[in-house]
Amino acid sequence: MPDVFIGPKTFMENLLTNRLVPQYAAFAKSLGNVLLVRKGNPKNIRNIEDLLREDVNLFMSNPETEKASYQVYYDSLIALCTEKGIDASSLNTKNLVYGERIHHREAPQAIYSTKADVAIVYYHLALRYCRIFPQEFEFITLGGTKENPHPGKANLCTEYHVGLLNNAENSNAAKQFVEFLLSDEGKSIYQSHGLKAIT
Repeated sequence: MPDVFIGPKTFMENLLTNRLVPQYAAFAKSLGNVLLVRKGNPKNIRNIEDLLREDVNLFMSNPETEKASYQVYYDSLIALCTEKGIDASSLNTKNLVYGERIHHREAPQAIYSTKADVAIVYYHLALRYCRIFPQEFEFITLGGTKENPHPGKANLCTEYHVGLLNNAENSNAAKQFVEFLLSDEGKSIYQSHGLKAIT
């Protein structure tokens, strides 16, 4: 059994309702979603409109095994299309490449292996891929700049919460981990990796 659970508020509320956590706290927020592409952007993907092109294959999280990220990405795509007056219904029939289990591993692999031309991913994930593999990936923002994204209302942000599970209430290590995530030192670390600290 895990000692600590991290997830969006809906997940934490479910744990609270089922009395698996006594409480939880918000500690970080994503800075929206971006488009991950191969270095050099061979398909010249620049904006949301390009995702509807016939020659562009889009990678998405698996809607069954990764419901939380899939819903954020899908809802963002629909909202961004609506904001620009684009018919978003074609996203449902577009050649989509779905992940199988863990999208934050599968998205860069799909781009690298050319199974997909672009993936919609959280900004902090794209930042990590580009820092580790600068010769392989780059990303396009859907608002703001690469250094300072401003996602706007249509580009949804995810708030992350942390809770100590009931079975770990006597675990000093688990308590210290949660305290660290909520500390100023912890916040400075995940802010440096593309998340916004919640104070």
